[in-house]
Amino acid sequence: MIEKQQPIVALGHSTKPKKARPPRNNLLLNLKKDDLELKFYSSLDTEIMNKLLEKVLL
Repeated sequence: MIEKQQPIVALGHSTKPKKARPPRNNLLLNLKKDDLELKFYSSLDTEIMNKLLEKVLL
């Protein structure tokens, strides 16, 4: 028996754009001094982080 072959057709793909994720908020630095604990994350402004470090470490 000879079977009739069907053409190969690509499946339809969704044309929706992927959702853009906000950048991860990574832990950069975790400091403990006496009873004070500070955690610095990547979203923190560099200038603010430096000012805080100067005050805590001095």
